[in-house]
Amino acid sequence: MNLLAIRATGIAGIVGAICWAIGDVLLVGGSAPPEQFPLLLRDYADRIPFKALAWMLPLDESRLAAGAMIANLSIPLYLAGSWHLYQGVKPAGGILPFAAFALLFCANAWSPLGHASFYYPGMVYKTIPTLPVAAHPALLTLGAQFSRMQAAAWFLAVIPLALGMMLLCVTILARPTRYPRWSAVVLNPVVPLLLAAMGAALPAPVGPWFFAAALNIGFFIVYTLSTILLWNGGRTFAR
Repeated sequence: MNLLAIRATGIAGIVGAICWAIGDVLLVGGSAPPEQFPLLLRDYADRIPFKALAWMLPLDESRLAAGAMIANLSIPLYLAGSWHLYQGVKPAGGILPFAAFALLFCANAWSPLGHASFYYPGMVYKTIPTLPVAAHPALLTLGAQFSRMQAAAWFLAVIPLALGMMLLCVTILARPTRYPRWSAVVLNPVVPLLLAAMGAALPAPVGPWFFAAALNIGFFIVYTLSTILLWNGGRTFAR
């Protein structure tokens, strides 16, 4: 066991979660009532399947681009973090630890497209009010096409990510690992996700920021706890 590598990749996961949370806030951390953008959020609402639009409309293009790029550039940190989590459950042996690692690694490798693709339908729809009405149908069609692609890319990353974390927690509960058994409760991102989502009830702008970044706030908690537990090697004996 390379203890230095385990520490370094745990810290990488923490920093990756911070970068992705910032990217979420920059990309979809706004809030706009329908009366502020009546054309898009009221008149064309039934023709816009992109549900994140209201969170993006108040944000300028440079902020949206920065939000897309910071996550894209920092994904190697999350890939390293996947290896860190794998080292925590590797002593369990068998197929479960490797299956969890494979799902987490692939999900993180696929996630930049799912994240950055919010930018494209958002920008298409934001452009509509600036153009003549005759151009609106074409842009609404293009925006809907981008929205379908964005949704497919996002779910392609999120579903294996959820399955990978589920397998990780099942392994901790079922077999001896470097983690204490109780950690399966907190390492399950559903719990920190619920805690982060509670922040969405706070007044703007903090509430929308928590809502936008809830998933990666959850992973910040996951990687922070895991790094603490594995800092000196964690548990190495059967329970």
